[in-house]
Parts: sequence; C-alpha cells; structure tokens
Amino acid sequence: MKETHWTSDVDPQTKAATYGISSLTDAELLALVIRNGTKEKNALDLATELLSGSEGFYALMEAEKEDFLAIEGIGQAKAFLLLAVQQIAKRAYTQQKLFSFPIESSKAAADYVMQEMRYAKQEYVVMLMLDTRLRVMAKEVLFIGTLDQSLYSTREIFMSALKHRAAQVILFHNHPSGDPSPSEMDIEVTKKTQEAGRLLDIPLSDHIIIGDYKYYSFREHGMLV
Repeated sequence: MKETHWTSDVDPQTKAATYGISSLTDAELLALVIRNGTKEKNALDLATELLSGSEGFYALMEAEKEDFLAIEGIGQAKAFLLLAVQQIAKRAYTQQKLFSFPIESSKAAADYVMQEMRYAKQEYVVMLMLDTRLRVMAKEVLFIGTLDQSLYSTREIFMSALKHRAAQVILFHNHPSGDPSPSEMDIEVTKKTQEAGRLLDIPLSDHIIIGDYKYYSFREHGMLV
C-alpha cells in the first residue's frame, strides 16, 4: 500500500468481512469511519489517538470541532465527519416512531431523551407531549439557556401543548454539571408549571432533570401527584 491505512496485518475491513463487524475493537471501528490517515499516521493511529482517554467513545461524543482539529492529522473534513457521527449516534437513539410505545414510567421518559440531553453543555428545556394513551405526540425544545440556568415561560410551554392537543406533558431539562439534583428554582418552576397545567386541564405528568446518565424525577420523589 502506498499509504498504510492500518497497523495490523489484517485490516479492519477484512477482519469485519471474515469475523463480523462486532469483532472489531473500538479503534478499528473508528478507523473504518476515518478511512485515510496521513504520511505520519494511518487511520488506525488516528482512531487510537482519538480514543486514547479512559472514556473512549463517551469522550468522542462530548468532543467539539476544536477538540478534533487539535489532533494532528484531523482537518476540517474529518472533524465534520466525526461531528456527523456524533449526531447520527444521538439521533438514532432518540428518534423513535411516534406512537410506538406508551411512556408509562419516569425511567421510560428519561431514557427517551437521555442520550440527546446528557452531553449538552448548555441547559435545554424539552417537553414531551402525550396523548390519552401516554404515547408521544411530539417532542419540542422549548428553551436553551446558559451553562448554569435556563429561562422558563409557562406561557410558551402550554402554547405548544395546546397546539398539539396534548392530553398531558412531561417537562425535562438537563444539568450540564452531570448532577441532576433539583435547585430551588427547579422546584419553584415545577410548582408553577403544575398549577398552570391544572388550570388548562393539561396535567404536568412529570418534570425530569437529566444528569450524566442519571436523572431526577419530581414524580418519583413525591413532588408531583
């Protein structure tokens, strides 16, 4: 080969064809995506460097374009390719057919948005709108805040719920710190939103705070009835 793509005698594509894609290591999988290296580093070297930290693919999912560009051998094209892989992974996890299954528990609701929200570096406020069978009618990003706070508007929340004729709603927001413990503001917002929902006959089924692969449910903690 003029430019070596791999460092092993059997390249990942041949290995996958022989033993199946699941036989590849993390670095080999990523090397298949990167495909080409440079004169100094082949694709497997680059993939290994990208995954060199203890967090592996998790760190890759959190990286930004500047993080990729800081690695010698990663230019604009490869950086955007890796960002595209990020988005595909997140959307594949969260894009589920509408009406596919009912949201019958706080855990099911948290799982529905976890992969999308757990990596966010700003606070996002997201709402799921449910029908009378607890199936998802729509999901909407309502607000995007700063690193440490979001601005809530119950008017905006229920305008969307009324537009979609939702039977009930579940509110989410993330804590970029990774700790989903509620703040005093979170508690006040929940009370305010719950009361507004009662007046409009669109109950707030739950308010869930998303952390780093963990969540806090106001309903599970007895703060919504």
